Amino acid sequence: MRRTCHSKTDWVDIKFRGATLQHPVQKDGDSCGVIVIKMAEAFLEAFPSMPTLDFLTTKKEMAKARQRAELVLEASVFDTEEYCALCAATKPPSPGPPITDWLQCDGCYRWYHCNCLQMDKEQFQEAEKTTWKCILC
Repeated sequence: MRRTCHSKTDWVDIKFRGATLQHPVQKDGDSCGVIVIKMAEAFLEAFPSMPTLDFLTTKKEMAKARQRAELVLEASVFDTEEYCALCAATKPPSPGPPITDWLQCDGCYRWYHCNCLQMDKEQFQEAEKTTWKCILC
């Protein structure tokens, strides 16, 4: 979990505990993605408290939610050519130099700031010479 992003510390001191949440049940075979997005929205709105998951899962409600989910997904397209896959920014987060080296994963082709990877110059030069794969690959 990241500790610092854009000079702000987020989620650092929050201790997560396991829990079971009551949630609406999917009533068809093709709304699981919509339900996941509805659950994520509820978590984000309630954070750090536990959310109440009380949305409807009728065909009509799922169709309406699907339209909203499509808007959310379209708005969240991540440009892998311009942004670091770890911090999601074009410039490395502070503290640190305003300019940093970038390293591309040879597996998924995502780009990373070397600062975000916590690589020093020597590690970066070694990774550049070899086939380097990110932690996701």
